Amino acid sequence: MQMVIEHEYPASQWEIDGRRVVDFALDAYGRLELSIRASRPCKIHVAIGEVLTATRRLNATPGGYRYYAETELDVIAGEMRVFFPIPEHVAPNPALRKCYPPPEAGGEIAPFRYVEYDVFDGELSPIRHNIHAPFDDNAADFHCDNERLNRIWALCKHTIKATTPFGLYIDGNRERLPYEGDAYINALGHYCCDADYRIAHDTISRLLETPTWPTEWSLVMPMIVLDYLKYSGDKKSVQEWLDAGLEKKLLLDDLDPVTGLLRSVPYGNRTRDIVDWPISERDGYEFGTANFVPNAYLVWAFRAMAMLTQDGHWSNRANELLHQMEKRFWRNNGLFGDSLESSHTSLHIAMFALCFDIARPEARPAFCKFMESRGMACSVYGAQFLLDACYENGMEEHAFRLMTATGLRSWQNMLDKGATITMEAWDDSCKPNQDWNHAWGAAPANIIPRRLCGIRPFETDRFYFDPHPQGLRSFHLKAPSRFGSFLVDFDGKGYDIQIPEGTEVAYLGPRPSEKSIFLPPGTHHIPLLKENQA
Repeated sequence: MQMVIEHEYPASQWEIDGRRVVDFALDAYGRLELSIRASRPCKIHVAIGEVLTATRRLNATPGGYRYYAETELDVIAGEMRVFFPIPEHVAPNPALRKCYPPPEAGGEIAPFRYVEYDVFDGELSPIRHNIHAPFDDNAADFHCDNERLNRIWALCKHTIKATTPFGLYIDGNRERLPYEGDAYINALGHYCCDADYRIAHDTISRLLETPTWPTEWSLVMPMIVLDYLKYSGDKKSVQEWLDAGLEKKLLLDDLDPVTGLLRSVPYGNRTRDIVDWPISERDGYEFGTANFVPNAYLVWAFRAMAMLTQDGHWSNRANELLHQMEKRFWRNNGLFGDSLESSHTSLHIAMFALCFDIARPEARPAFCKFMESRGMACSVYGAQFLLDACYENGMEEHAFRLMTATGLRSWQNMLDKGATITMEAWDDSCKPNQDWNHAWGAAPANIIPRRLCGIRPFETDRFYFDPHPQGLRSFHLKAPSRFGSFLVDFDGKGYDIQIPEGTEVAYLGPRPSEKSIFLPPGTHHIPLLKENQA
């Protein structure tokens, strides 16, 4: 895939302490070209980075993997053009197969937003070569009457675009390699921001060839493939992946021969089960010989395999495992325990039990109540499943509050700290070694179109329209698909939806009758019942 190189100029700049600070407004991967004119030879110090200090200087010690690099240039009298020498990226684990800059970049690239250099007797014009995959900026749009949510949408949409220059969904600049857990959220966000499925395809192929270590990351692969099929319609590739051994991702050799549960397998000095990451974001999860969360993922994986293969064998496996989970993880408090040996219930138990349809209908109110009581006691990765669980179980208002919150664990906090690509964690204090360019933190890029606005595929050529606008008085959505754009407008009294040719929509929202409404291509108006109007 040929990468795009955009030449960008500063959005603003200012002088402080004999230095000039240049702001490109948004963080992006790229290179820095410097056009310099000087009246005499001199040396100038130049630096690039992602984080400012409180005094609006470029932060030379941002900590963790927040990017910073500096150099000293020998400037000649007259005019010169040079590229800032970006040091070669060094991965923390060189044994892992990282991604490299595309050849068209012309050298090493790095994520940066700011440039800082000495004020000198001359002129310096910085040009950022922003490098990313082809991306249609106009393919997706969202705006509503809540300005905070508008800013969060813009943050997450830019994240999806800005993190594409390696042609695969990477986990951020620290490691620069694909992980299945990251790819699940990244792909969904990409589908909702642009109808281009090449990076998703290549990432799936790479992960089937080069898997990573966590139990749940392996088990998420069938759902990644299923989502790819629903959005892209690419049955040929999906069959190739099935033939190549997608089934191997189900870890069937790790099942207990007596209970059928997925056992906890050691990995170094810890278990291979991950639940959530970093460790501090697990809400006190108590691990055991078999853990609820990876078994919930396995139920999800069996169901995905059933849909991919149209083989009822996988549905039977899901039901058998579900029976064992209900038998062995159920506790007297009306909830599941973290593990076979534990009576503790973390937020993750509730959100995965609801998101993966593990909890029985009569038990769901208790899980919902517990989930609401725990707030955002999970990571930016876990937030994807927490929000999905909320929208699937009548907790739309809670989901909206979580998405638009202002505390430490919020997307607003990322914005307040100066990030313009989502962070790896909610805050530097939550993960000191984090980077500020991690697309697994961009769940609203897919939650807003798929859940709040309600446009998502359930077959390769059919979509749900299942809007949950609680918290808003109005919104406009443009959602891309391989058929063309969906347009949805909500004014508090009803919806206007435009459906592209080649597909149809099942409307699941409040309606004048209890019958399902299937909408063909074209423009439709759906009035709300008075009790459902904002």
